[in-house]
Amino acid sequence: MKINWTTVGKRTLLPFAILLAFLPLLDPMNIFSDLRLRSFDTFQQMYPREKMQDDPVVLVDIDDESLSRYGQWPWPRNLVSELVNQTYYSLATGFDIVFAEPDRTGSSQLKRTYQSNPSMINALESVPDHDEIFSDAIENHGTVVLGLAPNNNGVSEFNQLKSGLVVQGDDPKQFLNRYIGVESNIEILENVSSGLGSMSIGNNDSIVRTIPTFELIGDQLLPSFPLEVLRVAVGANTYQIKSSNASSEQAFGEATGINHVKLGNLVMPTNPDGSLWIYSTKTENMNIIPAWQILDGTVDPEYFDGKITVVGTSASGLFDLRSSALEKNIPGVTIVAQFIQQIVSGTFLQRPDWLGGLELISGLLLSIIITLAIQRFGPIGGLVIFLTGVGSIFVGSYYLFMDQRFLVDPISPTVICLISYLVITFFNFLFTELERSKVRTAFSQYLAPAMVDRLAESSESLVLGGETKEMTMLFSDIRGFTGISEQYKDDPEGLTQLINKLLSVLSDEILLTEGTIDKYMGDCIMAFWNAPTDQPQHASLAVKAAMEMGRAMQKLNEELAAEGKKTMAVGIGINTGDCVVGNMGSTQRFDYTVLGDTVNLASRLEGQSGEYGFQIIAGADTVKSLSGYEVFELDLLAVKGKTEPVTIYTVFEGDESDIEDAESFRAAHQEFLQAYRGQDWDTAMRHIEKYQKEVPSFNYYYELFSARIKSLQKNPPGPEWTGVFVALSK
Repeated sequence: MKINWTTVGKRTLLPFAILLAFLPLLDPMNIFSDLRLRSFDTFQQMYPREKMQDDPVVLVDIDDESLSRYGQWPWPRNLVSELVNQTYYSLATGFDIVFAEPDRTGSSQLKRTYQSNPSMINALESVPDHDEIFSDAIENHGTVVLGLAPNNNGVSEFNQLKSGLVVQGDDPKQFLNRYIGVESNIEILENVSSGLGSMSIGNNDSIVRTIPTFELIGDQLLPSFPLEVLRVAVGANTYQIKSSNASSEQAFGEATGINHVKLGNLVMPTNPDGSLWIYSTKTENMNIIPAWQILDGTVDPEYFDGKITVVGTSASGLFDLRSSALEKNIPGVTIVAQFIQQIVSGTFLQRPDWLGGLELISGLLLSIIITLAIQRFGPIGGLVIFLTGVGSIFVGSYYLFMDQRFLVDPISPTVICLISYLVITFFNFLFTELERSKVRTAFSQYLAPAMVDRLAESSESLVLGGETKEMTMLFSDIRGFTGISEQYKDDPEGLTQLINKLLSVLSDEILLTEGTIDKYMGDCIMAFWNAPTDQPQHASLAVKAAMEMGRAMQKLNEELAAEGKKTMAVGIGINTGDCVVGNMGSTQRFDYTVLGDTVNLASRLEGQSGEYGFQIIAGADTVKSLSGYEVFELDLLAVKGKTEPVTIYTVFEGDESDIEDAESFRAAHQEFLQAYRGQDWDTAMRHIEKYQKEVPSFNYYYELFSARIKSLQKNPPGPEWTGVFVALSK
């Protein structure tokens, strides 16, 4: 069986669109992931976190002005201790700074420097060590948190954590970022601190969008610095981590990640890796106090009562340069302070596991709809559905962000739909071009190029079957072609050339009037109008083609006469009526053709054209819709093989007819037919005698009827005769 690959291809477009829906899951180059994150950034830029009322978080900034007033960094620890003392009333004070080495200006370090100078050593004995001063301040404050800097090239040991840890569900270690070690503070400071936390907040070359709640240092869990500051501030002693397969958490036995972290009454919904999404606000919405204003007493220590204080630096060359969804090139400590703000306010951005499935299904359904729209309405219709669907996805995603703080990915469904649209449009175009090529191949031999192009633009696949529609048929035949052939009995090649030239000349006129050539049968041509494309004026087009074929024959005869060859005449039969038109044949080979009684009658009318002496014989349904032509009724004829008579006509173009007064002659001619059918032979003969010479084009016709009348006078047909002539030949 022959396979229609175009049909197969179109039928596979829909499952192909379904396969495309899973493309974002592969994402080997993280293209979709990057676009997804950028869309989340855009949502925050459009709807940033509002300024917090009664904001309890204060950022103490060791800025350039502070360094200008109190000297370059690192400051002596006794000076740093003043920051601790001045924030005594705060719920917690966190240093986003690692004090990894002893103070080089402290007495302990100076003793090592001057160990060969006994007098200097004695003098330093009475001087308090700066690290001890700082340690005493931390201990006296009671709620100071120090930062640790994770790395992959340090020592993995650090002092024991200051908090307890309760884990429910799967071991969280398998989900966390892992580091070899940390850069710690000097022991004298860590021992008296109330908390230790990781200061890692993301890669330096990217936007910080999430902050981990915990990280794995060697084999030990370390809370993040902002989370540890919060723990100390709320007075909690223990963290609770709830992972997959914990009570009330459905993971069906799979280790899918961390679900949330609880700290006192604060419940923080996390990502599977234990991180939290940052919901950024503008820096101008934060409480930022330069360190120098605290050190010089400008800020009242009681200002910090009930506050959470974070100490960091924005000084040039000291701070770690980061970017948030809203701002570029800001100090990392700013993001830390905002993160603490966000948790305190209870404002969390969430991306539940089920959102990924929803996004995939949305992209899948929209891809299917786009595919169906392209197949039904074409690329433009598919584009409208694509733009409408994608617009709805973006609007819906933004609404859920504003209303529910959900991070719904609009990119994956959009990319799925875009790829579906582009690929399916391409293949649909390819299949359409294959189909058009098939149509052109099938019809180019018997349709005008313009008609072939029009059909190719609107046709469906060529398959067996047909449709019933009103059509106009034309048959043409060369009269006396047998005699002409005898001239070429010794030159068959010349006869072939003559037939080809004859058929080419006549076929050109058919094609120029947008007719379809069905077939050639020797010197006979079968053509039709109103298929495969609709042609409301199909009867007029067929008659016009017949007229042009007559003129073409005149020119051809002039050429033949000049060559000393016998001229030819063409007879044409035209009929209009319902036909079955379509591809007829077998699955291996079929032709586009026409079947029906209308076809047979048109062939019979062509055969009678020579009998009546006119170039064109047309049926009643053909002439009833004509305008601009001179139409004359000829006879009531029962063609061979038919019992029911039909009225036949001939057609002239007014400007080329030899009839001077067409209306007057038509009326007289109708009177002649009435007399003939009424057996008024004398009246009919008087008409013939009058007009036979006046209208040369009817001379042969009137000779035919004169002979009939004489025969009928000898053999009267009887009173029931209605004037019907029964043809004995085709």
